[in-house]
Amino acid sequence: MRTAADPLDRAVILYERALAVWADHAYPQVVSLCRRALALFEEHAGPGHPDVANVLTLLGSAEDELGEYLAAEVRHRRAVAIMQEPIATGGELLRVRISACLGLANNLRGQSRYEEAERLYRAVLAQAPDVYEAAELASVHNDLGVLYKFAGRLDEADACYAKAYTLMEQAYGPDHPALAGIFHNLAGLAHSRGRFEEGEAHARRSLALHLRAYPPGHPAVVADEAHLGALLQAAGKPDEAEPLLRKAIAFFTDRYGPNHYEVLVNLHNLAAALADRGEYAEAEAVYRRALDGKRRTLGPDHPDVALTLNNLAALTAERGEGEQFRRASRRPWSG
Repeated sequence: MRTAADPLDRAVILYERALAVWADHAYPQVVSLCRRALALFEEHAGPGHPDVANVLTLLGSAEDELGEYLAAEVRHRRAVAIMQEPIATGGELLRVRISACLGLANNLRGQSRYEEAERLYRAVLAQAPDVYEAAELASVHNDLGVLYKFAGRLDEADACYAKAYTLMEQAYGPDHPALAGIFHNLAGLAHSRGRFEEGEAHARRSLALHLRAYPPGHPAVVADEAHLGALLQAAGKPDEAEPLLRKAIAFFTDRYGPNHYEVLVNLHNLAAALADRGEYAEAEAVYRRALDGKRRTLGPDHPDVALTLNNLAALTAERGEGEQFRRASRRPWSG
């Protein structure tokens, strides 16, 4: 029988604390707690134990949220490798295997490695009905929809979100906060299709549902406000968009640092709103901030880098500085 001082008991407590702070989006704390739990599980349960895989998946997912994709990929691949050993085909061990595969799929999606990620999502959907409830299956369909949206396969994204919505409504009803994430993603899909009023309606629905579950300063609420700000900017409402985007930039910078993906995306959107208002000097400065951060975080060839570069080029050309910008943009980036 274990005692209160048993190292495996301590490891379980640390892991459970990590899960609790994950729910609050406190990802640096999740990383710290998982590292401590991992060391204890590896030493006292063995490096190939399923509990090690569980902690690796949570640790890698927190690192993904912090933009540390390469380090996280190592964690995820190790978790998958552990769970590829011959194990029972049902119950909790299958759940751990599926969770490890989903963690790696989400990581690869974040690195724009869509074909690899899609294969993993499809493999999960083939196994998950054996152990997943409707709401859990909805989450997988939702994740696959995000991949399709990022890959420009918008009709497939729409079908995945519709499936996720049906399953989530089946589990919770139409007005539960758990549906907020699907409306958030439907807003992004509408944005990609240029349907800004539709997207605004979805974004406001997501925000209203999240506000039923969380206080106004919660990360999920701020992310919804930022998304709404981006849609308002795209719809030609920069005065409404600007305060929402500035709030998001300050919030995510304070929480995750200046080069986190959420910060950089919202900098880009703020620059667009400023340009729409004719505040060209500040817009250019904010675009350059976003561009520098994206290059450092995502690499020079990422599509998000190209998007900011294109908008900056258009802005500088409009201000009569196009040739100077073209010369500068041809110079190799040194980091």
